[in-house]
Amino acid sequence: MSNWSRAGTTVLVGVLVTACSSSDGSSGTTGKTITLKTNVSIQDVLSQPKINAKGWSVVISQGYLSVGPLYYFTGDPVLSRLTPVRRTRQSALAWLGDVLVGSAHAHPGHYIEGAAMGQTLGPTTIDLLGAGIALADGTGVSGLTNSAKFTWQDPATGNLAPLLQGHVVWTQGTATKGDIVIPFIAKADAAEVVDGDQKVEVAGCSFGVAPGQVGVDMDSDGTVTLTLVPSVWFDQVDFSYVAPGTAGTPAVDSNGVVDIAGTLAWEGFVRGVKKGTAYLFSYAK
Repeated sequence: MSNWSRAGTTVLVGVLVTACSSSDGSSGTTGKTITLKTNVSIQDVLSQPKINAKGWSVVISQGYLSVGPLYYFTGDPVLSRLTPVRRTRQSALAWLGDVLVGSAHAHPGHYIEGAAMGQTLGPTTIDLLGAGIALADGTGVSGLTNSAKFTWQDPATGNLAPLLQGHVVWTQGTATKGDIVIPFIAKADAAEVVDGDQKVEVAGCSFGVAPGQVGVDMDSDGTVTLTLVPSVWFDQVDFSYVAPGTAGTPAVDSNGVVDIAGTLAWEGFVRGVKKGTAYLFSYAK
């Protein structure tokens, strides 16, 4: 386990000890210990064409993702200023204080995770064109939860790990625009998806009663669902940069498939892979 994974585990263990010593069973970091079944679902039907923001119709024929530990927190997600958030009185006052005082640590895009509320530690690999799967059960404490952290496992583990060929995400598909058809491979290594703190994670994802919503009281045992939205990865990919005849077009293999790695199209893909809107968390009893 990496140092940052151990740190996250240590934080939650401390929270759970506090929870077990609570005498009133109240919510928040002094809440009761709960068990969290954990599922992964895929929102997009990747085998069906989807037109991205650059006008390309994208179809994915193969796709695999390495999933590492998942963590849940009280802090607002990165995009929460644009979405309704359920807050306790204390968290609402803290947020208002940030606004009035103009805290140096509170600026657009900055994520403050707050208290650890739960985790699922069993890494796996996922077929993005397959059915959703169940992960190992997680643990947590009851209380308001607003955000989550997605991580990649590197190296990948699980039955599908060999299909990732050493990467944390690997996809193959076809992009079409007018008469131009581009069979492609888009992939990324762990080192290519690190965040600003050089961690292999996407922090500040939304956590709520449904995918994309923010704020839910995990007041008892329940199920956390990670909903993947891979179309976000491809939304800003301009395949014009790898179209036939384009200067610097990457090599095409014997099957006519273009590996977009290192191109401007690939840079758009990597930015998409690192977006929190591609990883939505929800909780239900």
